[in-house]
Amino acid sequence: MKKNIAIVITKMELGGAQKVALFLAKNLDKKKYNVYFITGIGGYLDETIKKINGIKVYFMKNLKHPISPFFDILALFELKKFFKENKIDIVHTHSSKAGILGRFAAKMAGVKLIIHTIHGFPFHKYQNFFIFNIYLMLEKIAAKFCHKLVAVGKDVMDYGLRYKVGKREQYVIIRAGVDINLFKNAKVNKKEYFKKYEINHQDFIVGMIGNLKKQKNPIEFINIADEVMKKDKNVSFIFAGDGPLKTKVNILIKKFNLEEKVKFIGWINEPEKFIRALDVFLLTSLWEGLPCTLVQAIAAKKFCIATDIDGNRELINKVNFGFLYKPGNYILAAEEILKIKNKKLKITDNIYKILKEFDENFMLKEYEKIYKSVN
Repeated sequence: MKKNIAIVITKMELGGAQKVALFLAKNLDKKKYNVYFITGIGGYLDETIKKINGIKVYFMKNLKHPISPFFDILALFELKKFFKENKIDIVHTHSSKAGILGRFAAKMAGVKLIIHTIHGFPFHKYQNFFIFNIYLMLEKIAAKFCHKLVAVGKDVMDYGLRYKVGKREQYVIIRAGVDINLFKNAKVNKKEYFKKYEINHQDFIVGMIGNLKKQKNPIEFINIADEVMKKDKNVSFIFAGDGPLKTKVNILIKKFNLEEKVKFIGWINEPEKFIRALDVFLLTSLWEGLPCTLVQAIAAKKFCIATDIDGNRELINKVNFGFLYKPGNYILAAEEILKIKNKKLKITDNIYKILKEFDENFMLKEYEKIYKSVN
C-alpha cells in the first residue's frame, strides 16, 4: 500500500531548504508514495512546484514567515485538518516556521512518522535575547513531537545538542544534496557569459550567490571588493541574488564608486554556468546550516573563500581546500583574493569521492531509509 507523505515548507524562496524539498517531491517513487506538498504563497519557486507531475500542491495563505500569533494559529489548525483528512502517514517539515507548526499539527493529528530537517536553527547570536529564547523554546518543544531530526551537517547537530534541542538518538545527518555532476561538467564561454553583465572577462572574477539578507551579509561582499580595488583594478565582483538589502547595496556601491567593477545581477536560472565562469567563489554569510552554493562551487573545482562559521568550516575542512576568515575581517579576505589571483591552484578529481555524500541522489536514498520505517 502506498504511503501518504506531506512535505511542508514555509515559502518557496530560492534557498537550500527549498531545493531539497523540491527534489524530494519530484523524485520520490510515486509507486510507493502519494506526495503532498504544502507551502505558503508568494515564493520565487511557486510556479516550479506547480509543474511537477505526480504530486499534489497546496498553497496555505496563513503559512507566513514572520511570527504572527493570529495567522500561526490558523495555519496550525489548517495543517492538522489537512493531515487528518488526507490520512497522512509521514510529515516531513523544512524551515523554522513550517517546522514548528507542522510538527505541532502532525502530533495533534496522530501522524505516524514526523521528520524535521534542520537546514539551520532559527536562533543565533545576531538576534536579541528575547527573540533568541522564543525560538529556542519553540524548537525544544517541537523536538519532543518529532521522531527524527535530520541535520544537514555535524555542526548543525552539535549546535542543537549544545542548546538541548532534542536527544542525540533523534538526530541523523543527511547532507543537503546538490547535483554534483551538473556543476562538475558544466560548460560555459566566460567571455560571452560576462559580456551581458558588462564585465571584462579578462579580469579575475570573484562571485557569490545568495539572498540579499542579513544572513548572507552582502555588505561585506562590497567591503571586500572595495578593499581589493584599492590594490588591483583588474578584478571584478559579481553577486547573483535579490532581497530586502538591495537598495542599501546599491547605495554603498555608488558611495565607493564601484559601479563598473561590482555587479549585483539578481537571480539566475543556471547557477552551474555562473559558478563555472568564476575564478573564485566567495561566501560572506554570518550564519549557515550547510551552504549548498559552497558545495556547488567545490564541485565546479573553484577555490572558495568563506567566513569561518559553522557549516562553512565543516565543509572547507572536510575537502581541505579553501580559505576561512572571521566575519567582519574583510581586509584579510581581500588579501587572500589577491594572493589567489597570482597563483594557479587546482582541485584534483579526488574531491568527488568526498562529495559523494553531498549528492542529491545519495540524499534521496538516505531519506527513503527513514520513510520506510513507517508500518
